[in-house]
Amino acid sequence: MAFIGTLILILVATTIAGHFSARVGIPAVIGELLIGIIIGPGVLNWVHNSSALSVFANIGVILLMFMAGLESNLAQLRKVLRPALAVAVCGVILPVVLMGGVSLVFGYHFTEALFIGVVFSATSVSISVVVLREFHALDTRAGATILGAAVADDIIGVLLLSLMVALIGAAQVSMATLIWGFNSCSKLVSLLQRTCSSNGLRRC
Repeated sequence: MAFIGTLILILVATTIAGHFSARVGIPAVIGELLIGIIIGPGVLNWVHNSSALSVFANIGVILLMFMAGLESNLAQLRKVLRPALAVAVCGVILPVVLMGGVSLVFGYHFTEALFIGVVFSATSVSISVVVLREFHALDTRAGATILGAAVADDIIGVLLLSLMVALIGAAQVSMATLIWGFNSCSKLVSLLQRTCSSNGLRRC
């Protein structure tokens, strides 16, 4: 019963926050993220993460990505394949170089700094999809480029992250680095998201 009340609170709060965000001209997802911070453990501590809540969140992300696949134009995605891959490669290289350099400045070992840079190279496909759908740009050339780049970026990022873990080994990664990686491990859900999106694209 408590979980139902929490779910109702989340739905009402995010709906209101998204509505007011759209009214002031910013994406609704911004308001939804902010309200999550406010009612979560960070501020008001009204809502806590749980296994049941995680299941609902994963289902929502899967359905969102599947809908994005259904609404995407496969022919348009093929046309923007090269620019999307170029954007994705830049989206991987820049975070690795910048965040890796910042980590070195703060005293991390080179392998740890590289690991942190790779973690930050992952993007959130779901956020991109929400914003593009809200502005009805998912089937445009720019939207297809952004979506394709986000998917390719995540694929490259996950592959690099897996390679880094295999090469460095858990014993050589400090606790601080593992915490950084844990805070961003939700990006790995994109593996399942991409599968659902691909299934949707093949149905277009």
